[in-house]
Amino acid sequence: MIRKIWILTLLFSGVAAHADISVDFDHAQGSLEFHAIGRPSALKIVGKSGLPKGSLILSQTALNGALLLDLNGLDTGIELRNRHMKEKYLQTQSFPQAKLQLLSLGISPESLTPGYEVADAPFTGKLLLHGIEKPVNGKVTIKRSENTVAANANFQIKLSDFAIDVPSFMGVTVADIVDITIAVQSPINQTGPTRP
Repeated sequence: MIRKIWILTLLFSGVAAHADISVDFDHAQGSLEFHAIGRPSALKIVGKSGLPKGSLILSQTALNGALLLDLNGLDTGIELRNRHMKEKYLQTQSFPQAKLQLLSLGISPESLTPGYEVADAPFTGKLLLHGIEKPVNGKVTIKRSENTVAANANFQIKLSDFAIDVPSFMGVTVADIVDITIAVQSPINQTGPTRP
């Protein structure tokens, strides 16, 4: 699953207030994690995967782009649990990827100059998981240098919203709510003016 959305760190260079900024996740570094709580033992289950693929573009008035998340790459540290998660619950043979489309980021583009930091900025998007698309929202922390941006995004999903059975493994049942975090550090590109 998908959680830390460092994603939206499409930052404006200070001298180009009218330029689009793009972040290409195919060339980024970082991680994707989900955190779930098992009951009745309060066991914490952590799954990790590689970074999403895709790109994002931020202009003066809009945020565009989508991220593809490899569900087959998720690893919880226990091989049997991994197999149950992918085959029985996520059904990755039919739904190998999730797609996160980002719709808005609650920051001022003019503020995103080198050296800028922002914590807990709100974002909204749509998540396609297990063949079902639902709105999602969360918070992102962003830090920009001259040529790179680092971001850490967090959001929650409810498994039952995506017709995913609540997982149970060796007497431990996972809570319906799962936390997702995406952490990323990426170079940024100025893609050109949005208007004369």
